Amino acid sequence: MSMQTIDRPVALRAALQLYPARYRRERGEELAAVFADTTAEADRPTLLREALDLAAYGLRMRARLTSASAAGRLLALAVPLVAGTAAGAALYPWVSDPDLVAWRIQGAHSSVLLALTVFALPVASLLLAVAAVLGHWTAARVLSVAVIGAGLLNLADSVLSVEFVDWWWFSYSSTSALPFVLSGLLVLAAPGDLLGRPTWRTAALVPLGAVGGLLVVSAQGGWDTRYLMNDPWAALLLVVPLLLVCAAARGWLVPAAIGLAVLPLTLSFSLFSLWESAGGIWNLLGVGAVGAAFVAVAGIGWRGIEGLRRSAL
Repeated sequence: MSMQTIDRPVALRAALQLYPARYRRERGEELAAVFADTTAEADRPTLLREALDLAAYGLRMRARLTSASAAGRLLALAVPLVAGTAAGAALYPWVSDPDLVAWRIQGAHSSVLLALTVFALPVASLLLAVAAVLGHWTAARVLSVAVIGAGLLNLADSVLSVEFVDWWWFSYSSTSALPFVLSGLLVLAAPGDLLGRPTWRTAALVPLGAVGGLLVVSAQGGWDTRYLMNDPWAALLLVVPLLLVCAAARGWLVPAAIGLAVLPLTLSFSLFSLWESAGGIWNLLGVGAVGAAFVAVAGIGWRGIEGLRRSAL
């Protein structure tokens, strides 16, 4: 018995375990039959690719990020904006703070480190934006992985550049790295079957997103917490995108897509700034609890007003 014969049922069972139990009971035999047909004469790389595709769709179903879900449609609508905002954010130092870029170039101890920590992120982000404009979504997914990797490399470089790393320094370093990790993950999470050839309208969203990314990062002072550490703008840059994302619950996908594209750029920075302003994580949790209660009361009030309006009609 060959290794390929042994691996096929193991790969199939592992992939099917990622599907919701009900779907697995109803469609499991059909999925197994299709998998058997497509991998009947397949070599090991093809078998692995098919198993990964099957598993990835199972994860999409569990996360409700398929083309049939509202979340999947929201991601597909937001992806051109996300690609644009990531490019705008990555190009911000080159456009607005050339002294910082020069300092980073001078601080690189080797050409490899220079390429990985200074040039990789803007180049990968710009290529991602170009792929989104052209509608080359397979390339865009590959480039989103590169953007994620470049963001993590910048975080690692920041952490390894100091002798002692505490939670404060790690969080501070994350404010400028996690935006690209989150943006890349959003591109990967979007349902591929909803990302067809772009129209002029969808292609125009990418440069608009780039301008928006530049403006948002500029408002944050380039992720420098000295600008917003004690400023209410830190809260607004977190709350406003969150409220826009929540508009998806009302079926308003366009404002929700805008919020989803901006939120990766502001989430980690705003949380860090608020943490600093509040004087510690426990104080921040208290403020967050009050804010959550306010949002909950406002939501209940809104639903009550909607109910009265409908009954009046």
